[in-house]
Amino acid sequence: MLKSKVAGLPGALVLLVSIFSFTSAPANTNSAQLLRKMTEAIKENAAVELKFEMVANIAGSATPDAFKGTVQAQGNAFRLINPHVELFCDGKSKWIVNVDAGELTIFPNDTTQKDLVENPVGFLTSLGGPDSGYKFPEKPKDGPVWIIELTPVSKRTAYKNVIVGINKITNLPVSIEYNGKDGSNYKVVITSFKSVPAWSLSNFVFPDSKMSGLTVTDLR
Repeated sequence: MLKSKVAGLPGALVLLVSIFSFTSAPANTNSAQLLRKMTEAIKENAAVELKFEMVANIAGSATPDAFKGTVQAQGNAFRLINPHVELFCDGKSKWIVNVDAGELTIFPNDTTQKDLVENPVGFLTSLGGPDSGYKFPEKPKDGPVWIIELTPVSKRTAYKNVIVGINKITNLPVSIEYNGKDGSNYKVVITSFKSVPAWSLSNFVFPDSKMSGLTVTDLR
């Protein structure tokens, strides 16, 4: 269960309220075009780093939780760090650390899978194509940012919908809301999204020096 709290949470909540307060979009605005523009805006960078704040309302929990995190992405390689999970992927292998449980699981990486929870940047760039696996309305909802509600085509997914906010000027993502079928809700505000110089692939490999004390399961 998520336990950490982040100072300054009220500010994040105010931003979320402003983002998700919206009206109808102008008639000439098309959701599919906006998603393609967002994908292109992300992919024009060789490597990106984003910082985020998440507010989580977990089913069965009486109080919301919050934490900050960082995502780095470069091609098929990515790295996600937050107080509960550390995830490294060099494009071939994937290392997932459950920080609270002290467990490390290693998998072969499947480049066809774009999991929002594991690889937010890969998920977002997959939305611009015809085979993204999501349905969405023809027109986005208008407000401080464009809002598009994505509904998964597959009934096997663990969530009902994903709502993406897109900056009207840069076409970059600014928010993601995830609604689980179990009643859980996760709201993410992207506080920073920037292009960075390409890293060495070693940046995306879990360091051997950090394995000490972890229970390791290698499924490669």
